[in-house]
Amino acid sequence: MKVFCEVLEELYKKICMFQNSDKLLSHMAAQCLALLLYFQLREKITLSNSWIAFCQKNLSECSESNKAIYCLWTLTAIIKEIFKDSCSQKTEILKQFLTHFDTIFEVFYNSLFSQHFENCRDTSKIVNILMCFLELLELLIASRIHLKLHFTCQRILFLKPSCMLEVITWPIQAFVKRKVIIFLKKCLLCKVGEDLCRGSVPALMPPDHHVAVDMLALANAVLQAVNSGLLKTLSVYEKHSFFGGDEVQPGCEHITSPDHVILRAASLVIMKSLEIKFQNCSSASEMKGNSPDSFCMQCVIIYLIQ
Repeated sequence: MKVFCEVLEELYKKICMFQNSDKLLSHMAAQCLALLLYFQLREKITLSNSWIAFCQKNLSECSESNKAIYCLWTLTAIIKEIFKDSCSQKTEILKQFLTHFDTIFEVFYNSLFSQHFENCRDTSKIVNILMCFLELLELLIASRIHLKLHFTCQRILFLKPSCMLEVITWPIQAFVKRKVIIFLKKCLLCKVGEDLCRGSVPALMPPDHHVAVDMLALANAVLQAVNSGLLKTLSVYEKHSFFGGDEVQPGCEHITSPDHVILRAASLVIMKSLEIKFQNCSSASEMKGNSPDSFCMQCVIIYLIQ
């Protein structure tokens, strides 16, 4: 077993060398590494110390290099493998895995969302990191709901929801804001992980008081943000895409129309937040104080003035 672990350690080091190569090779290397690490987790073999240190270092620095993205790819792939496996030890395997990264995920979350996007030298790298992290965060939340674990990294969105909501105000591409809105919608509807782990989780889950408390915190944050004018920063129009470029050809009329995806998602986020809030109101006066009229009017106004 000692020889086997030494061979794996050398293999990790060689695979990690690919993280500076082209994206396709780097992504394939991350997938291979994830399978090796999952094999270790399932067989109760100690994880590679060099790989753990590599991830902790790069995620703690929230580097704009490809190293942070490489770590996120690998970590996401490992959790996907845990979900896909049919073994009965999923919860224990994930618990063993998250023990190494619980603190560092929280550090990374705080670092990523505290950045001043407009001051970044290469905004494309921040966008890539954000997209990768949203996928990982969705799996962490899904694992909390379906595997009944309660690590801090699985709750970080609910503990600090304003960080995620502020992304909508960033001077960033529309597709990123759309991704964040859809992510929030899936969280509030408890639909996280469905498209990533299809068929691996039961359709109905028993109520969880801890999850309910966190959902209320997220709903409150959403309603407070909307009441502060968050929707005014959200554009519902988007330029259409065309084959071969993004310019309208001569003789063709360019007709703009609302982005119905983001409109529907934003509406569901607000409606579900109101539902959760009303379900937890203790008095009629508290419910009246959170009347949905102002929120609904904001939705209508934003739709009309775009």
